[in-house]
Amino acid sequence: MSDINLFKTFAKGTSKTKAKGNNCVIYTRVSTKEQADNNLSLDTQKKACEMFAKKGNLQILSYYGGTYESAKTDERKEFNNMLSFLKKSREKISHIIVYSVDRFSRSGANAIYIAEQLKKQGIMVCSVTQPTDASTASGSLQQNIQFIFSEYENQQRREKCMAGVKEMLLRGEWPTAPPIGYDIIKTNGKRSIVLNKDGKLLKKAFYWKANEKVSSEEIIKRLAAQGLKISNQRISAFFRNPSIVA
Repeated sequence: MSDINLFKTFAKGTSKTKAKGNNCVIYTRVSTKEQADNNLSLDTQKKACEMFAKKGNLQILSYYGGTYESAKTDERKEFNNMLSFLKKSREKISHIIVYSVDRFSRSGANAIYIAEQLKKQGIMVCSVTQPTDASTASGSLQQNIQFIFSEYENQQRREKCMAGVKEMLLRGEWPTAPPIGYDIIKTNGKRSIVLNKDGKLLKKAFYWKANEKVSSEEIIKRLAAQGLKISNQRISAFFRNPSIVA
């Protein structure tokens, strides 16, 4: 062994953390149910991740996500199912493929911690749209910055949203989706909440309950006959807490 090679065996920080094997999992997600129902974003993410895996000669063993999960915290069902699979799988998983870093997590420091723990198992987080080699010091730093910036973007979005809500409340406007039985209508740029058809039927339900002493089961039948289907559990909740619908 040469003198140089001998010294290298004692040197710190000269080796790279390498992913083991060529097996991967794909994780996709959107933030809201509306986005999930639309499915366009999820389909786009999935196709891009599959192309990335094919280009890197990676074998896809499993898919996770495919639905709506907030990434503000890492208490997500599909996300944790994936982590559990990675821990228990007999197959050596080398990569988690996501469309972008913020699809993996927006939790900043916690995301960095999770990625680091995965790296110790030989598993790298790979972003299709933000490719970095997290096995190197510079690549790991770049990915960590992306995790932190994702959290920063999320906090900025929340601040803007809350500022908008505050302004609407000061104007006397309802800032969120209206209660059941009401619609929001805009007239000359001004929002107002108006009673809709379902609201009028629910008004009848309260009348029947208060004045005719009708059972909830009978009220459900009457409402269904007039076009409003509602469960016994929900109508009971309305009677216990009228503010839900008013």
